[in-house]
Amino acid sequence: MAIDFTFPPEVEDARQRMRAFVDEDVRPTEERLVSETAGRADWRAELDRLRARARELELWMPHMPREWGGVEYGPTALAAVSAEAAKSRFGSYVVNCYAPDEGNMHTLLHSGPTSRRTGT
Repeated sequence: MAIDFTFPPEVEDARQRMRAFVDEDVRPTEERLVSETAGRADWRAELDRLRARARELELWMPHMPREWGGVEYGPTALAAVSAEAAKSRFGSYVVNCYAPDEGNMHTLLHSGPTSRRTGT
């Protein structure tokens, strides 16, 4: 019996959008900065620009709820977009879904003083 690894259309769309962002924006920027032996200020400016672009493309914080500024993908979509983001050195950082901060955000979401669980 074969296993069907096909994603639902909305998950595939999210995965393809992340793939395009990484392939067309993130990776070329990284490669250019490396080839130019860019300094810290140049890297910082470009990473900030890419992070702003991730927000525009609604790829920012794919693991967090919309009211916290995220995209609120479910587990399957999150796995799919995280795999695409990880194909670049700074992809996960650019979309603000990288260790250890991702786990810290989840902890605050579920157990922090204004968590959804407690409703406070």
